Amino acid sequence: MLLAARCASCGRSGASPCRACHAELRPPAPEPAPPGLAGLVTLLRYEGPARPLVARLKYRNHRQGLGWLAAGLARRVTEAGVTVDLVTWAPTTARHRRERGFDHAELLARAVARELGVGCRPLLHRRPGPPQTGRPAAARRTVGPRFALREGLAAGTRVLVVDDVVTTGATLRAAVAAVARGGGRPTPAAVARTPAPH
Repeated sequence: MLLAARCASCGRSGASPCRACHAELRPPAPEPAPPGLAGLVTLLRYEGPARPLVARLKYRNHRQGLGWLAAGLARRVTEAGVTVDLVTWAPTTARHRRERGFDHAELLARAVARELGVGCRPLLHRRPGPPQTGRPAAARRTVGPRFALREGLAAGTRVLVVDDVVTTGATLRAAVAAVARGGGRPTPAAVARTPAPH
């Protein structure tokens, strides 16, 4: 049975995002990258229709907007002049993967890799620790996630490290640092960035 396509932001039948939601999507605010995330590439400001577009993929495995998000992020990577040998992702916690049955960052990374025409590998292992979602910003910065390389990496390999949303940058920063410690040349990327509080 075929299911009708629906907008992942508002639920209307048709494309995802639909024309109305697409018109309300905004690029990230022009602000410096968080510490440790030099060269950060992002697609959207995490507000308005971008929030349900990303959250429904992350929490409910609704993939209607996945292709659009991946194509857009890959385009931004290319426009930024970033050369990529390999794509990987900042893995979610083991508990979240068990509960949800998937890793949303992996879905994004594999789709972005297809758009860029390069390989995608699970380079990182997330060590035990608290998830970042729902924690205060100060706690995220103080006790962030810890990652280790799962396999060897040729020195100088240009790795695009993908995550869903950058808020404080703690998760992506830890993932990028692990790739750099392993000899890679990481570029951080996320489909959305939370605007800095005013």
